[in-house]
Amino acid sequence: MARKEKNAKSFDSPNPLKEKHYKYLHKKIVLRLSVTYLAPLIFLIAFFLYQYTKLNTEGVEQYLMLVAKSQARTLDFFLTERVGNVLNVIDDPAMGQREDPAAASVALQHLRRHSDAFIDIGIIDAKGIQVQYAGPLTSLERRDYSGEDWYRRLLSLDSRFIITDCYLGLRNAPHFTIGAKFPAKGEFYVLRASLDPGKMFNYITSLEKSSDVYISIVSRSGYYQLIHSNLGRPLDKSPIIPDPERHLGVSRAPIGNREIGYAFAWLAGVDWAVITRHRETGLGMGISGGKQYAYTNLLIASLAVILIMTLIIAFRSKEMVQTQHERDVVKTQLQQAAKLATVGELAAGIAHEIGNPLNIIANEVGIMEDFCEPKFNAGKTIYDLQPHFDKITKSVYRIKDITSKMLTFVRQDDIILKSYDINALIEEFIVGFYEKELELKNIELIKRFSPDLTPVLLDGNQFRQVLANLLNNAADAITPPGVITLSTFMDGNNVGISVSDTGCGIKQEEIDKIFTPFYTTKPVGKGTGLGLSVSYGIIENLGGDIKVESIPGKGTVFTVYLYPLSK
Repeated sequence: MARKEKNAKSFDSPNPLKEKHYKYLHKKIVLRLSVTYLAPLIFLIAFFLYQYTKLNTEGVEQYLMLVAKSQARTLDFFLTERVGNVLNVIDDPAMGQREDPAAASVALQHLRRHSDAFIDIGIIDAKGIQVQYAGPLTSLERRDYSGEDWYRRLLSLDSRFIITDCYLGLRNAPHFTIGAKFPAKGEFYVLRASLDPGKMFNYITSLEKSSDVYISIVSRSGYYQLIHSNLGRPLDKSPIIPDPERHLGVSRAPIGNREIGYAFAWLAGVDWAVITRHRETGLGMGISGGKQYAYTNLLIASLAVILIMTLIIAFRSKEMVQTQHERDVVKTQLQQAAKLATVGELAAGIAHEIGNPLNIIANEVGIMEDFCEPKFNAGKTIYDLQPHFDKITKSVYRIKDITSKMLTFVRQDDIILKSYDINALIEEFIVGFYEKELELKNIELIKRFSPDLTPVLLDGNQFRQVLANLLNNAADAITPPGVITLSTFMDGNNVGISVSDTGCGIKQEEIDKIFTPFYTTKPVGKGTGLGLSVSYGIIENLGGDIKVESIPGKGTVFTVYLYPLSK
């Protein structure tokens, strides 16, 4: 049996003394500690950083919307003022009657007192000819505006004025035009005033909250009206066209190989939208400036905490494996001590078992010596001695079998798991050790084995030790004559082995202590207090359990439950 177990496949995981087992245990402890401590920490840090980024992004979005809304209102107010300036000029009663060539110059001076964004002005007659001009571009005098789109639209509108998008026009340079019609000499004349895009852009970007954003003005058709020089030039095609259905909002747009976040607000007076982007986040939305510095410091601190926690887990897991190794060594030593103690308790039975064949050998040798003595003249041949040789040989093998089983039980081997038929394992064990001893003690052994047991995965030598401990305790509890009943059965999915006796029983207050190492109810010198504690540890390591029921004065039942192999 011992040789067969040596050749069986070793089950590494439950073996407390194998290096491979401790490597596996170390990985398991590291994983458990990581899941318990490191994973929640990483999750919390990631969640906090995510929330920090999200809140910061939302803050940037709200800030950009605020700036866009504020700039839209400012530009609306600016254009309303400029239109008011122009209407004040044409509402002057003298404008309809003034034929003074300097009238346009006087009007331009009046407009520039209100804003230096005015470039020049011109008065256009009913035929579309600019009859008066004031400004730096003398080439525009007497120019024909009848073909200009804005001029024709103004004449067709019910409104008195029009504000154009940025365009090149006759001067071939980006500018805005405010056109206003007024009656003169019984016909409609038009006052044309040009606005400088650069002066307009400088006005809106010089305001508060404009220094850390890029501001651009886009027409509904998607062309820049006003724009920062880092982003483009007026009349360039904008990659961003805000949603015309939303007056105010935030969105994202692909620009190059990046997705840029922006906020927008549509103006009330013209079909333009103010677009704002954050400068410090790469023209997008994200963590900026001092917040980026704080975010970086927070990230570094978080990584440092994770690193420290990782080192603690590595150190702690190594320490826990070392502690477990020391416990397993002590447990193995206790098991071995319990084995030796059990053998000591079995010494009388073993001596009797070995003594019988030794007596047979001695008797047979004496008979053979008498046959060989010449003075007896027995007349025996070698063939007559053969039966005596056979008895000697049989007795020798009997002794060899007993010592072999005893050594198999006592020696400290690696734990080897294999499939066992519990009935066969118990039968083989009790035949070798217990039947003769119990018979000598006037104790009857009753076997009640269920024939339908499922095979169980266990270490045979360890199970023999458990069985020996339970049988020894049962025998010690009985004052002869008595009965020990050894039963096997199926309890649901579990295999059950019970050892019951008709002994003295165990007091209720002692039952909770019987599995404690070195605790014993036996007289001094009779027991070590290791048997049940070691047995409990063995069964627990195999994934099973031990239950005990006792009635003082009537007896005790120890029941071992083991998980069987799946069918």
